[in-house]
Amino acid sequence: MKKRLFGVLLVLAMVLVGCSGKPGSETSGNGNSVASEDAAGGTQESQTEGGGAAQLEPVTLKFYFIGEPAADNEKVFAEINRILKEKINATIEPVYLSWGDWDQRYPLLFTSGEEFDMIYTADWAMYSETASKGGFYPLTMEMIEKNCPLSVANLPESAWSSSSVRGQCYIIPQNNYFSNHYGFMIRGDLREKYGMDKITTVDQLEEYMDKVLENEPGIIPLDISSDNAEMYMRAIVMYPDERWYLAGEHTGVYTYDFTDPAKLELTPFYELPGFEEHLERMMRWNQKGFLSKSDLTTANAERFEAGKSVVKICNITEANAAWQAAKVNHPDWNVEYVNLLEGKRLGSTGYSQGVAFNARSRNIDRAMMAADLLGYDPELNFLINSGIPDVHNKVVGTQEYEGREFRQVEAINPDAYGGYSFWCFSNTPSIPTESFEGYTETMLSYFYDQAAHHPLDGMAFLTDNVATEVANTSNVLMEYLPVLYLGFTDDPKAMLAEFQQKLKDAGIDAVNAEMERQAQERFDAAQ
Repeated sequence: MKKRLFGVLLVLAMVLVGCSGKPGSETSGNGNSVASEDAAGGTQESQTEGGGAAQLEPVTLKFYFIGEPAADNEKVFAEINRILKEKINATIEPVYLSWGDWDQRYPLLFTSGEEFDMIYTADWAMYSETASKGGFYPLTMEMIEKNCPLSVANLPESAWSSSSVRGQCYIIPQNNYFSNHYGFMIRGDLREKYGMDKITTVDQLEEYMDKVLENEPGIIPLDISSDNAEMYMRAIVMYPDERWYLAGEHTGVYTYDFTDPAKLELTPFYELPGFEEHLERMMRWNQKGFLSKSDLTTANAERFEAGKSVVKICNITEANAAWQAAKVNHPDWNVEYVNLLEGKRLGSTGYSQGVAFNARSRNIDRAMMAADLLGYDPELNFLINSGIPDVHNKVVGTQEYEGREFRQVEAINPDAYGGYSFWCFSNTPSIPTESFEGYTETMLSYFYDQAAHHPLDGMAFLTDNVATEVANTSNVLMEYLPVLYLGFTDDPKAMLAEFQQKLKDAGIDAVNAEMERQAQERFDAAQ
């Protein structure tokens, strides 16, 4: 699931003790750290209270993220590295895989033999595929307990088992709270200008864009491209139907009903109620001029933020970040969030999002230590999620809401940092001091009241038995879906039929059968 959470995101860490010594490590008589050779030919390090960071050799950890870096990311990582240097004598070199080609570059990092240490991963970001092919470093509980004590203290035991592939752990999971959702940010000032009531439906959204197209020269109503068109389908069709992908958007076609943990029911996404209607809608929106004819081949250039579009897919925290930014950059705007999911149950990716490690890494212990600290050390966790205190955001206090205590964060210059997948370190939500009306209630409802959990959440689909079919069907998905989702066809029904036949020719029946088998095994084990 492409959770592209830009600007201020949700997280501040819990206040916990620092990284402890590692049990079972070989140490010298004075308590200083020593290194021993591991099975991969690298070194396993021990950091004890008597030795500390000064006793460790300095290392640079190359860390791959997905996304586009904001202007101040380098400054933030300089501050992160200052602290990591003090704590574990390590620094991080962040590298970014662009949204435009991350899915092509990601597997090449492992097949090319590139030297790096850490990488963002998730159920939608090639976790099970890479793990099953030996790309990730296998983690034992002994390694986890000695290198990641804060993660062990904060994550339930189920986090390690549910995120494993063939019983083997490869990931330090994000502490799960995230409920899958999307809505739309719109220009509320224009809605009011046209005398429209608050928008709560897709039909009203279309009426709003009709008025913009008629009355606002130079504006392309919809901020959309081949990069995010699939998310519009999720927001309008899949999430309101209370379903989620079984194995990610590029692997197979099955979705599952997550509302009842005692029920296993799989349906291809193109058979969901409203899917064909959505394709017809996107063709109509395309023909009306709601999007650019170049959106199929080029990524959009943040048209909404530039004032060149008035509707954009987003999650609720992105909407609030845009609202905050508009107060500074466009005080005449009123950014609003269109919530299509009121009263709906929301699914979750489980514990299948987090940090994994290159199987070739020679710095596995230090990389795990860094992941642990970034996840739960209060100072580092604030930096990785919210930027430099008093520069990008700052903590101003705490607030209790329905029996839960949250830190309050004031946005200062949130757009200057972020734009990439630091979500692997997003562990608990925080509440901004300034937000649009209804933000806090809706956000907390998403994450708590509306959240549903199912045994299939975060299922790692193993493709070994159908690797060729998965590759072939993935090619079909990537060829046809952008065209359908952006409405670049005069006959969506005919193209959908052609798409389904191409999937069948590519082996989708075999992929479906293997998915059904693995889903049934996981479901039965949870009963």
